[in-house]
Formats: sequence, structure tokens, C-alpha cells
Amino acid sequence: MKKLEKYVGHIVRLNKKVFQEIARRAARHGEALENRFLVATVSREMHKLICYGANMRVAVSAADVILI
Repeated sequence: MKKLEKYVGHIVRLNKKVFQEIARRAARHGEALENRFLVATVSREMHKLICYGANMRVAVSAADVILI
């Protein structure tokens, strides 16, 4: 879990496949989305990073992000 904690408070980009899926969902709601997210916390139950970008909250694995 400490490995995931290093991402908290940092800005990340999502890998292309994950971002495209999230961007598609956002577009259906008329929202534009930039591929920059703030890692707010770690979900210990799911072992996922909880990230916020624009009006979206997403849970992704550490393998799906790149530190900026």
C-alpha cells in the first residue's frame, strides 16, 4: 500500500486506453475532459488510486497512471 501512497497529492496522466474510455463517458454528458488528474487518496479495499479531474472522480490502478 505504501507504493500507492507515493501518488497522493500528485498530478498524473492516465494511459491512452483508460483515458479514452473515461473521455467517452464524459462526452456523453456534454463535458470536456483533459488528461490531468489529481490523486486525492488510495482506496485500500480496491487497491486503487482515487483521482479527480474537472467534474469527474475516477478509481484507477497505479499501472494506469503516469506521474507528471
